[in-house]
Amino acid sequence: MPKIIKRKADKPTTKKGLQYHTHTRRGDVAPICLLVGAPGRVYMMAKFLTNCKWFRNHHRGLVTVTGYYKGHRISISTTGMGGASTGIVLPELVRSGARLFIRVGTCGSLIKASKPGQTIIVNRARRHDGASENWAVKGFPAIASRWIVAALRAAAKKITPNDYFVGEECTTSCFVSGQGRPGLNGRVPKRMLKRHQKMMKEGVACYSMEAATIFVWCAKMGFGIPSGALNAIVANRHTNEFDVKGEKQAALIAFEATLLLRKHPRIKSKIAKVNAALKAAA
Repeated sequence: MPKIIKRKADKPTTKKGLQYHTHTRRGDVAPICLLVGAPGRVYMMAKFLTNCKWFRNHHRGLVTVTGYYKGHRISISTTGMGGASTGIVLPELVRSGARLFIRVGTCGSLIKASKPGQTIIVNRARRHDGASENWAVKGFPAIASRWIVAALRAAAKKITPNDYFVGEECTTSCFVSGQGRPGLNGRVPKRMLKRHQKMMKEGVACYSMEAATIFVWCAKMGFGIPSGALNAIVANRHTNEFDVKGEKQAALIAFEATLLLRKHPRIKSKIAKVNAALKAAA
């Protein structure tokens, strides 16, 4: 007879015992996991992997793949758009084996000299995502692991030395008004316009919708799991240019950075501490 899985409301699973949203189980996800918003980006990035194993939730549109990059096991998983969806996916990926996260996303750049197709490595984020307030008070900083930032910079210097920036992301809960874009009436709400002007004035590097959520969740709910992020620039908010390109370049930077991180003693030590904390909490 098939094993009967006792399902619990506080830790939802499928009838087969899979994580409810990602449809993964313990061991399906590699310790190093790259996070993307769009399913299409998973399929694009998976072309660089070998021996791929896929996990799909067609009802939710979430996709995870685990394979090998230059002989090293790695996973790529979708989060959907924004903090709310990301906050659902992160714990399920950790229960399935993830111990380090790097977001590979897209962004609207606030750096005047930037061009679509270039890359921004995120070192910290402003918390206008909404979701992170579930886990930390408003003043808690959303900061990327300095070791991940260093590895991403080293990889970027190798792959595209003149096409990347390092800076702060403004993580928003809204792609339109929250990032200073006009609505159907052609206007931006006054308080959102004021915030957009402040971001431009204070030298924030870009807009996106996930980094702050990831950084804060990992720090407060993920036992300090190392996390980082980089974004392909698809828009320049100063010049109003828009062109969807640079995703492959950002992906390659992330892949190469993971090779450096595997050898990093501080990363190994941090993951060991996370494993111990998870074991104690089980």
